[in-house]
Amino acid sequence: MKILMVLDKKFPTDIRVENEATSLIRAGHKVGLLSIADNPQQEIVQVKGIKVYREKVSRFKRDKMHGLAGMVPWIDQFVAKKVSAILDSEQYDAVHFHDLYLFGAARLIRKKHDVYFVGDMHENYVEVLKDYKWATKFPNRLLVSQKKWERKEKEWLADMDKVITVSKGIEDRIINKGVSKEDVILVPNTIHTRLFDEFETDQRIINKFKDYFTLVYVGGFVSNRGLEHVIKGMKGLSKKAPDIRLILVGDGDTRTQLQAIVKENELSDQVFFEGWQSQEKIKSYLEVADVGLVPFKRTPQTDNSSSNKLFQYMYFGLPILGTNCTSVKKLVEKENCGLIYESENTIRFIESVMNLYENRSRAKELGKNGKKAVIEKYSWDKTIQDMLKMYSNLAEN
Repeated sequence: MKILMVLDKKFPTDIRVENEATSLIRAGHKVGLLSIADNPQQEIVQVKGIKVYREKVSRFKRDKMHGLAGMVPWIDQFVAKKVSAILDSEQYDAVHFHDLYLFGAARLIRKKHDVYFVGDMHENYVEVLKDYKWATKFPNRLLVSQKKWERKEKEWLADMDKVITVSKGIEDRIINKGVSKEDVILVPNTIHTRLFDEFETDQRIINKFKDYFTLVYVGGFVSNRGLEHVIKGMKGLSKKAPDIRLILVGDGDTRTQLQAIVKENELSDQVFFEGWQSQEKIKSYLEVADVGLVPFKRTPQTDNSSSNKLFQYMYFGLPILGTNCTSVKKLVEKENCGLIYESENTIRFIESVMNLYENRSRAKELGKNGKKAVIEKYSWDKTIQDMLKMYSNLAEN
């Protein structure tokens, strides 16, 4: 079967998309990918066996298109035009859209092309809009209507032949919007263990942090990630245990705010901003770390998220220190692989860190439980099977 994925980011950057595409190729399918992003130029290239169609669009224009997709149908028309041009020149059997705001193009494409449509919801986009800076600040907040987004979500889901999502909570939401349970496939953001096993260790990263007790966070810096209370907690931790360090691997809208908190609390020697890093580099940060942080604020999105970082921490034997978001709490308690504390509670955060710091044998046992769970149940090769079966069934039909 030939599958055309559609993504509004540069590729390769999104690890979930890359994992899905390469898994499909290993299963015998052919995969193309339309990348709508601030690419240096329009071109067609091969990346890990994927035929990538790079469309050059300014980041400003792309962000506005997907941010206002529920209000103005310009991204529907733009994506439909680009996808149709590919389908006119090359036969694909299915179009696989990555994230809700791209789904609206399906109805326009269907007028010209007889293909399957698969929607891949990486997150509860309608809820997460409340946490995005661009959607909540003036003047965009005057244009973004939550009610209209919810109507569009139901309408666009109905246009999909199959819908893939990352968590049980979002699966339930999709079914409540009218999609048949048989047409929803759950693919959590688990870790591709084989890839990480092949990556080399960067000794410079190991040497930088090896003499400390390190807390690591990997991911985006946005308002619902709860990093503010973690940094403030480092003030108290630095007095109790001067050898504790916080490693922040990632970037995002709140970085400037977080750096200001570090400066205000004189924590520049305790908190390290490492920026975005490749998966290869992330391996070394996880190898040198002692605790993996999932400090999310509780929201409808984080309660139902599937965080790739959580499974990465577990695979590298790190005890999880996470907040009581439903999905995080459920997994950590089920697998007995870490500690849970109340969201945004700095005092409880400090107490939990010290619990792990002072009880290294317990921390190590929790880490072992997490690694065992990933190997037995939560590796990518296991959790991708339902999606591969879905595409196999579509091919037969």
